[in-house]
Amino acid sequence: MKFTSWFLLALTLFACTDNSVLSDRSLNITLAQKFMDDLFVRGDMPAVRAAMHEDFTFTYMGNIEGVGGIEHTQESFFNNHVPLVGELLPEGIVLTTEYAIADNQGVALIMVGDSRGINGEYDNEYVFTFKINDGLILSIREYNSDLLVATRLYMNKLVEL
Repeated sequence: MKFTSWFLLALTLFACTDNSVLSDRSLNITLAQKFMDDLFVRGDMPAVRAAMHEDFTFTYMGNIEGVGGIEHTQESFFNNHVPLVGELLPEGIVLTTEYAIADNQGVALIMVGDSRGINGEYDNEYVFTFKINDGLILSIREYNSDLLVATRLYMNKLVEL
């Protein structure tokens, strides 16, 4: 009898659990992936802007002087960062999502890029972390191999120590 009572209690609790967390995860992944596709595949800047929270920020987390660690607002993202990416990758880039990790507050997209930079083949690996608030993207941080960025996109040379 004791087992049956516990089993029924567990079954009832399981049936009453809120699936909104799973739903939020799925919605957050969809929002982040659509943002990346609108930005890099479709070039749909109105859709990109519509996905941004009014307090949106973007930060490239690399250690490249003059580029890394700068927090962009929505306006400086469009006026400074997006044009810079266009200059460095004039042929564009194909980003493929390897997998996504999400909760109800954000997403991490793990992606592989395929492109040619201004200094040769540029195939980097990325993690983009998205914080999401009220169904909009509050912030994005981009992580990748800044050594590859420095040598393939900024034409920096490696120096022996």
